[in-house]
Amino acid sequence: MNNYTKTISLLEEKVIKLLNRLKENHLNFNQLIKKTKFLESNEEILKFKLADLEKQNKSLIIANNILGSNDGKAITKRKINKLINEVEGCIFQLSEIKDE
Repeated sequence: MNNYTKTISLLEEKVIKLLNRLKENHLNFNQLIKKTKFLESNEEILKFKLADLEKQNKSLIIANNILGSNDGKAITKRKINKLINEVEGCIFQLSEIKDE
């Protein structure tokens, strides 16, 4: 019986250790879920901030081009010429309609 008692005692110890590990793993799992949710919300916030900064950057580039930056003069001139051509086309179409 003594050997049987030792075996049961050893099994009890192992079961207790396994239960403790299970509890630790469960706690770690819950912490990781919380961290994941936190990081996902931060990612969304950062995506919005990035989009906003990209819009601001675009606006600043346009403003810089309008103010006469050397970097964007050619681009600005092309855009202005395109707009002028579109306006001239509209004026031409309106004059045709008026002549009819």
